[in-house]
Amino acid sequence: MNPVHLLYKPGEVVKHYLENPNIMKALLFVLLPGIISLIGLFFYGFEVSFLAEAFNFLAAILSWIIASILIALIISLFARKNVRTEFYGIASAVSLTRFLGAIAVLMFLFIPAILPSEIFDSARQFHTGQITLNESIDAISNAMNSEAFVSALPAVTAIIILVLIFALISVFVYYHIIAKKVNSNFLVHSIALICFLLLDVVFLALIGL
Repeated sequence: MNPVHLLYKPGEVVKHYLENPNIMKALLFVLLPGIISLIGLFFYGFEVSFLAEAFNFLAAILSWIIASILIALIISLFARKNVRTEFYGIASAVSLTRFLGAIAVLMFLFIPAILPSEIFDSARQFHTGQITLNESIDAISNAMNSEAFVSALPAVTAIIILVLIFALISVFVYYHIIAKKVNSNFLVHSIALICFLLLDVVFLALIGL
C-alpha cells in the first residue's frame, strides 16, 4: 500500500504494514529523511561532513529500533501478550513515521527558495568561513527587514503548519499501531500512547539522540 495514503486513511495503511512487514522498505523509510537532507545540503552549496552524516544515519536507525522495541513492550504490557513474533510488523509500521519525516524535510528544503537569498547565502558563507558570525547576523537581519521577507512569510508559515500536521499524523500512526494490537478502548489506547511517547523521549535523551 502506498504510504502517501497515510494523509487520509492512516488506520488502513498501518494495518497493511503491520500485516505485511518489509524490513528493507522500512529501512529505506528510516534513511529517507537523511538522504533528502543530504541532497539538500549539496543542492544549496553547503559543505558536508561524511563522518557526521554517517553518524546521523546510524542515529536514525538506532532511534527507529528503540521506538519499535518500546512500542512493542508497551503493547505487550497493555495487551498482556507476547508480541515477539509480531515485532517486524510493528517495526515496519513505525517506519511510516520516518516516511512522514522525509516529506517534512522535503518541504523544508523549499524554504530557502522562498525566502530572500541573502539569508541562506550568508548562512552558507559563515558555514564555510567566508564571513564572520557578526557579518552573517547583520546580513540576515537586513534581509528579514525587507519586503521580500514579509511577502514570503505566508508561504513559509503554510509549510510550517503542514510539517506540524505531519507530526500529528505520526502520533496517529503510533496510536493506530497500539489500537490494532491492544484490544481495548480509546482511553486505554491513549494512555498506552502517552506512555510510549514519554519513554521514547526519555530513552533518546539518555543516549543523546
